[in-house]
Amino acid sequence: MEITQKLDSGNIKLKEKRIIFLSSEFPPGPGGIGTHAYQIARFLHNQGLIVTVLSPQDHVNDESIEKYNCDQPFEIVRLEPKKVRILSIIHKLNKIIATINQFHPDLIIASGVRAAQIIGLLSVVFHVPWIAVGHGSEFGHKRSLKTFFTRFVFNKANAIISVSKYTQKAMENIGIKNPVNTIIHNGADQNQFFRLTSQEIDQFRKDNYVQKKFVLLTVGSVTDRKGQEVVIRALPKMLERNPNIVYWMAGLPQELDKLTQLAEELNVRQSLKFWGTVSNDDLVKLYNACDLFVMTSRQLADGDFEGFGIAVIEAALCGRTAVVSGDSGLEEAVHNGITGCVIPQNDPEELAKIVFQLASDNLILEEFSQNAYNNALNNQTWDKVGVQYLKLVEKVLLNCGN
Repeated sequence: MEITQKLDSGNIKLKEKRIIFLSSEFPPGPGGIGTHAYQIARFLHNQGLIVTVLSPQDHVNDESIEKYNCDQPFEIVRLEPKKVRILSIIHKLNKIIATINQFHPDLIIASGVRAAQIIGLLSVVFHVPWIAVGHGSEFGHKRSLKTFFTRFVFNKANAIISVSKYTQKAMENIGIKNPVNTIIHNGADQNQFFRLTSQEIDQFRKDNYVQKKFVLLTVGSVTDRKGQEVVIRALPKMLERNPNIVYWMAGLPQELDKLTQLAEELNVRQSLKFWGTVSNDDLVKLYNACDLFVMTSRQLADGDFEGFGIAVIEAALCGRTAVVSGDSGLEEAVHNGITGCVIPQNDPEELAKIVFQLASDNLILEEFSQNAYNNALNNQTWDKVGVQYLKLVEKVLLNCGN
């Protein structure tokens, strides 16, 4: 079906418009920016646009990448890394230029700071309209040459999308004010993340020996910014009041040794399980089997921060409420006191207090979980998000005379 959208200034045909989506990461490897890129590319393809994705695909073997790319309905041009950094940059730049020359895009979407830097510079040569997508961490750094360059390229875009109000504010703080900055929150895929039956959940919990436990879960790379350390530091106080609490972590275990040592020092190692990188099927089971999703990301000294938190919405689609840290985009992924709870960053004591309250009041926990599920399904799916991207794509093309 031909896709058209009436605007005040006229009518523009979107079907078969050619879109290049350049992302700083892409599946099958882990990462929220990659998930976002895949979902938006998929949605635009399904609306009749011709989409080509350019992206690195890291942390996964070549065989998995080849199979994944062959299964997609749109073209994916992999930007392979090289051992020498300068050679890697040259190689990727040549592939991007060659693809632009061959594909003749009507529009480019650049997701992530590295993608925006490249397209911002190349736009001088190719004169192709483009949209920059800002996720978060690229805008919190202290003022430097890198900040100047980031401001320069983002201000050259035809439109900017921020994944949260917090990200938008961080962009404004470093001088990114032109063009208009549109906030479009991230979503989650209701076809990938959904509620399992009580029998399936009970069996998974039984298989993992947590039938009578209260399970906390964090999904995301095990790193300093994701803040799993905060939960581990809160565990001693949690266990004092409820010895049945356990903490699961799923994601690339980059700081596994550091956190394992901390857990041993705090004498809580027996209450932890590091799952590492898991399949989507297992991830759905983890979301469903946990009692409470926890994401205590924090801003680092270099300014790196959490832009939104797709995993919070994934957990909600599986029927789980969340406790998240404030002063970041995470607090926009929940409605505090309705679909979840927001606590201060780096506050193990407050976290322990909230977890104990929710673990002790099953009615409130169930109410928050149901609210989170309803809100996610009605307002936070990628299909809902994709419509907003489609409207902005059309507006940019219309304004540029395409």
